[in-house]
Amino acid sequence: MERTEQKRGGAGNFFRQLGKKLYSSRKAYLFLLPLFFFLLAFSYYPAISGIYHSFFDWRDSGATAFRGFGNYIEFLTDTEVFWPSFLTLFKIMIPKLLINIFVPLIVAELIFNLRSERAKGLYRLLILVPIVAPGVVVTLIWAYIYDPNFGLMTAVWKLFGGGVVDWLNDPKTVIPAIIFMGFPWIGGTNVLVYLSGLNAISAETRESARLDGASTFRIIFSIDLPQILGQVKFYLINGIIVFMQDYSVQFLLTNGGPGYDTMVPGYYMYQAAFQQGRMGYASAIGTFLFAVIMIFTVISFKLGKRQEAEL
Repeated sequence: MERTEQKRGGAGNFFRQLGKKLYSSRKAYLFLLPLFFFLLAFSYYPAISGIYHSFFDWRDSGATAFRGFGNYIEFLTDTEVFWPSFLTLFKIMIPKLLINIFVPLIVAELIFNLRSERAKGLYRLLILVPIVAPGVVVTLIWAYIYDPNFGLMTAVWKLFGGGVVDWLNDPKTVIPAIIFMGFPWIGGTNVLVYLSGLNAISAETRESARLDGASTFRIIFSIDLPQILGQVKFYLINGIIVFMQDYSVQFLLTNGGPGYDTMVPGYYMYQAAFQQGRMGYASAIGTFLFAVIMIFTVISFKLGKRQEAEL
């Protein structure tokens, strides 16, 4: 009895102390209330609603009927479109991830090792300028570049003796064409983030390594890379999340074709929701993609921590 009363008293004291702290900071919490409200309304509620409706045959007309795991079983047994779309996703994602991580890193090292501060500033500005153009506009520009009749890629190909190629409608060229989009892959903040990480490394460490006879490549691999491993891990995890969700190229240029050669899970989900009106089925696909992204994220974090511990 005494222990029970002590527990109740302890819990009561805890809640009283918590209430006092909340009351003393009531003005701050009142200012934060709108933020939490919009966060719950526009971020958490749609996700929870999607998971809930993934168990229903929910149509865009508003009709709903409980289906249990029927939606999940349907797309998980779809070996014609859904699972091949994952293979297509990895064909695009893996090369693009390597390019988007390491090409900006190489450029950041080149800029960092320039002797002229004026040249460094100029290159930083030139790299940042492409951000001004919206992503949709850039994608549509690449549509003109790949035009089989008068596109820049076709003109260059003809200079080397090639013929007319329908880059985005030929199964042999459509995946390489999508991977090549964004060349030279350095516009944006990636290079600047890497540069900030390189600037944060102590200059004395590099000087000591040079005095000990270390080459530039030795310094890069033994000093620079371990120090900016956090940025590399960030772009790896963020890249996986972005590519798992993205279907802008399919929506704007290929429509998932030719055939299903560029179909990815995100675009498959979009077609189910907004072309077929099967909102519940699309919610199930979205929930599955969320789980896959979480698994990849956890694995990436664990691998990153293991590498950091080894370093």
